[in-house]
Amino acid sequence: MDYAKECWSKEFHAYGTAQLFEARAKRLQRLRIWITFLGIISPVLIGGTVLAFGTNSAILPIALACAGVVGLCQLTLSTWSLVARWDEQYEYALDSTKANTELYNRFKKISGSSAVDLKKKYEQACTDYEEREQKDIAKGVSDKEKRFANRRSLQYYGKACSVCKIVPISSKPSKCDGCGNF
Repeated sequence: MDYAKECWSKEFHAYGTAQLFEARAKRLQRLRIWITFLGIISPVLIGGTVLAFGTNSAILPIALACAGVVGLCQLTLSTWSLVARWDEQYEYALDSTKANTELYNRFKKISGSSAVDLKKKYEQACTDYEEREQKDIAKGVSDKEKRFANRRSLQYYGKACSVCKIVPISSKPSKCDGCGNF
């Protein structure tokens, strides 16, 4: 068995998967920030209006209407986040990013190990890789996300896509069904 080649393949995929879950975590983090912002801005808007203009101000009803609309948006977003379990998804995405980065680093180091340790280290890393892979698959990785992960790995390693034969130089998606269309 060519351990160096197998390690590189697993390293390549672990890197892409780490990038995929890092992107998920960033997206979920932005959504969670919006929920927090919208939850705080309504009382601040009303309080600021009352402090600046008083309770008898003609602007207070307009501020209340605006705060009401913002509050409805915040409640809708909060309900969606609870139903979709954004907090759990965010924590999982962070955990998967860390675990896949650790696997990426392990496979990178294994190929430089001595022949005595190589097989044992490789087998343990493969077991851990397969366990992580099963967990990640259970989180519903879409084909678009797989193409995203592939593109990020191809870009990082400077390798050409097997479909379009082009080495990606940016993260911007192409029209390729191997490394784009995400």
